[in-house]
Amino acid sequence: MGIEELVNRNYERFSESDRAVWQYISANRDACEGMSISVMAKNCCVSRTAVMRFAQKLGFHGFAELKMYLKMGAHKAEVSDQIDQVCQIYTNVARSIRDKNCDAMFAAMDRAKQVFICGEGMVQTSIKREFKRIFMSAGMMLFDVPSGQELFNVIHMMTDQDLCILISVSGENEKMVQTARQMRVRGTKLISITKNRENTLAHLCDYQLYIEAAEMVETPIHWQYESTTSYFILIDILFLKYLEYHNGKEQNNASGDAGTAAL
Repeated sequence: MGIEELVNRNYERFSESDRAVWQYISANRDACEGMSISVMAKNCCVSRTAVMRFAQKLGFHGFAELKMYLKMGAHKAEVSDQIDQVCQIYTNVARSIRDKNCDAMFAAMDRAKQVFICGEGMVQTSIKREFKRIFMSAGMMLFDVPSGQELFNVIHMMTDQDLCILISVSGENEKMVQTARQMRVRGTKLISITKNRENTLAHLCDYQLYIEAAEMVETPIHWQYESTTSYFILIDILFLKYLEYHNGKEQNNASGDAGTAAL
């Protein structure tokens, strides 16, 4: 797991000092690998204790362990290895959703009076938009739930006849987890789309969809890039399986009608 993922999982707990330390580390990764705690504290304009607390919030015993983790992450794979890894992940995601029995989930989607979709962040917004676009072509309208306080306002409109799709990359987003808990109380059926198989959000939902995670790639300007194509592969194949599910239902109904007519 990269340090970026550790930060994302714990960001809601960060103080202003923690954010200052992370901002400095993310902008000066190479220099931080050999930096003392005193120098880092001075450069971040925080105390040594603040730097230590930042390391501990990420799950490290101390600053030395954080530096070791940074050094380990510095040994990046060759670009060709990263390409191979991403291609393999795409293949794994496609096979996984292809082989998954989704009939119960599709039946719940069809039974739902209203289908909502929730997610916070730029990646989640793109996933929501694609999910809505592609399922609308099959006549299913999804209501995009706004983030922020509006999210909790909409929850009170949901009932046990509705279904909600919750998107969270880590599955540990505090707002998404809280939302899932409130929806469960109301009896709303839930589908999660997450990156990690072991996460709080997935455990709270009735149906789970997963994608595999690729390692983050550092760009020439030291940004961290992570491929999101796996989500769209999942949605594409899920939609084809939904069409297959409906074709099977229609054929069964036609067979049943033919049998009744023969009698």
